[in-house]
Amino acid sequence: MSDNSSTSGLGRRSLVKALGIGATAGLAGCAGGNGAADQMGGNGGSDSDTETSGNGGGDEPAPLFWNYAFPNDDTPPIWRDEFLANAEERLGRRPRMGRFTYEDLRQKFLTGARTGDPDAIEGVLSHLTEYVKAGHLENLTDFAERLEFFDGYVESAVDAVTYRGDLYGLPYSGNARALIFRTDVLDELGQDPPETAAEFHEIGRLINSEYDDVQAYHNCTKDGSVRAFQEWMSHVYQHTDQLYVPDGESWSLNIDADQLGQVFDNWYYQVYAAEDPIGNPDQLGTGWQVNDPGYLNGEFAFIECGPWLRGWTAGDNVNDSEATKQLLDNDTGVAHLPVGEGGSRGSFLEVKPVMVNSHSDQKANAKRTIAAFAEPDTIRAMGEDTPGFAMTPVHEDVESTITNENWQPFTEVFETGRALAKIGWGQVREPFYGYMQEVAYGETDPYEAGQQFHDELTSLESEL
Repeated sequence: MSDNSSTSGLGRRSLVKALGIGATAGLAGCAGGNGAADQMGGNGGSDSDTETSGNGGGDEPAPLFWNYAFPNDDTPPIWRDEFLANAEERLGRRPRMGRFTYEDLRQKFLTGARTGDPDAIEGVLSHLTEYVKAGHLENLTDFAERLEFFDGYVESAVDAVTYRGDLYGLPYSGNARALIFRTDVLDELGQDPPETAAEFHEIGRLINSEYDDVQAYHNCTKDGSVRAFQEWMSHVYQHTDQLYVPDGESWSLNIDADQLGQVFDNWYYQVYAAEDPIGNPDQLGTGWQVNDPGYLNGEFAFIECGPWLRGWTAGDNVNDSEATKQLLDNDTGVAHLPVGEGGSRGSFLEVKPVMVNSHSDQKANAKRTIAAFAEPDTIRAMGEDTPGFAMTPVHEDVESTITNENWQPFTEVFETGRALAKIGWGQVREPFYGYMQEVAYGETDPYEAGQQFHDELTSLESEL
């Protein structure tokens, strides 16, 4: 049996080390800080395409690096400046950079990587497998083993960016998804954080009946949203360790149709389509752009999110910075996601990598670029610039930025996180959005959608 997630082919010293999960717990976060975040899919700011020129020298242009990582607001560019300084030291010049949303990064790279541009790319974990299967990523195993800081990576972060025993990305940030909740609202109602989906529904409806200015819950239902997919996977992981498991050279679906139906029921039908919905049906089809700022501005009592939210206290999407700081510092709690019937604690584990285009004419410089991006000095600057990104760091030489005890449960939530199986997730994501929206809009019974989706996922087994 071939396990595509195996790291057995990596001859690296760090896999022999017993790295604890406690203080180093964490994998890659969505974006955030004092900007926005897409979670599962990216941070805020304009979705428009931009490119800035590096101060390249010599006969060839500076390597081109596409990313959506750095905040796109008025915060001090500590992280970006540290990266550029480290890159200049390794390259002798600064890389050129282009900024795109994660949805656009994925599409542009899948269709245009063979042109050789960009030379290096940042992304989310589901992208890595798609890029490898398309033949667009350079094998980094030998290069990574020679890096002076490689042994310090948390083992699970390296496992997550490994495919069939070879490394195809360097991890730089990570997280697992948790329930973010208003402690002041629950305290006022005399309620504890919900541990089960049934309790969540009950408390959510109570909140809606008692408050005119707070909606109980919002999640992402935008078609194509990376965050929507990640939120769904978080609840799938409460019913199975992996949606697909290796079966020889193929894959086997590892979840029941009723379990898929229950996820659709608990987190989409009850939230938007039920007679007494927990969410606001007028906000259907929205993504992180409503989800995260809505919580930061006091509009929601519950959301699902990663630790990047902790550092997001300013910017165009924050109405009142002081009120948001008060909310995050004193009136916010973190808990495991409520569990569906028959399930157990589980969550989506995101590891964000930087990767090298296998078609690049500057592979050596592209590797130096991603090394500068993923080295501990740059990661520490990321935590100084956007503290939420380093609450659960992926390298043992980087300390967690968690100082508020209300947010410390993120390290416990991390322990329940599961990284994506190394399949072509595009074939799973595309039909998911359709079924998710049909259920949320009340067009399809959640359990009928679960059965139909189960049939479709089963038919993909030999294609993944």
